[in-house]
This record gives sequence, structure tokens and C-alpha cells, in this order.
Amino acid sequence: MKATISDPDLGIYEIEVPDDDSAAIAEIEQFTRENTRMIRNAERRERYHAPYHLEALEFESGSLAYHETPEQILLRKEREEEYQLALATLTPAQYRRFEMWMDGLSCREIADIEEADFSSVAESISAARKKLKKVL
Repeated sequence: MKATISDPDLGIYEIEVPDDDSAAIAEIEQFTRENTRMIRNAERRERYHAPYHLEALEFESGSLAYHETPEQILLRKEREEEYQLALATLTPAQYRRFEMWMDGLSCREIADIEEADFSSVAESISAARKKLKKVL
């Protein structure tokens, strides 16, 4: 005898059961329900307890996005190393002036602090930016 079983995850399927064995059909249906429940619980636990799981970010709508993944950490460190290597190509004056400019000072303010000519400070910063663009 064939029995039809409906499973929310597997869909509807037929199984072969000994003649008129309703206990076997009931046992199979109970097993299917229990198996489905265990699978859903495992997926729920994985979603809530795995902060680096990429699908968890979709399910949690970004609430886990503040966790930095190992890939993000590695990429950030590589960018920092590249940035430091690029800064090492600058002359001491270019480096000093570029850092002040990045801190928000204008060329005029930097020239006043270093008691240098405005045009030399502007040229120094411009050259530093060109070098960094070339390297990065």
C-alpha cells in the first residue's frame, strides 16, 4: 500500500507501507514532523549564534553588521599596510604638511605654523597627493 506524506520542507511524497499498517504511517508522519522541527531549530540557532555567517546578516537585517568579519579585518590591515608604504615614499616635509592638511588645516595655516611660503606648502601638498595617488 502506498501512503502520501506531506512535509513542509520536502513537499508531498509517497512511501510504500505494509498493507493497512496505520501505526507505521503515523510513526512516519511523526518522524517527519520531528525531523522538520529539529532542522528548523538548528537553522534558528545557527542564525542567532553565528555572527560571521553571511546569511545571518540578511536574516537579522543588519543587526549583526557591527561585527567585523575575519575577511574585513584582513582587508583593513592590508589597506593600512599599503597606506603606510605609500606614506613612506613622501619626503619628511611632504609627510608633515600632508598630515596637517589631512587634519583639516588649510595651506595658509600650515604655512603660518611652519613659517614657510604659501606656494611651497601648496606645492608640497600637491606633490604628496600625486605620489599617493600613483602608489595607491
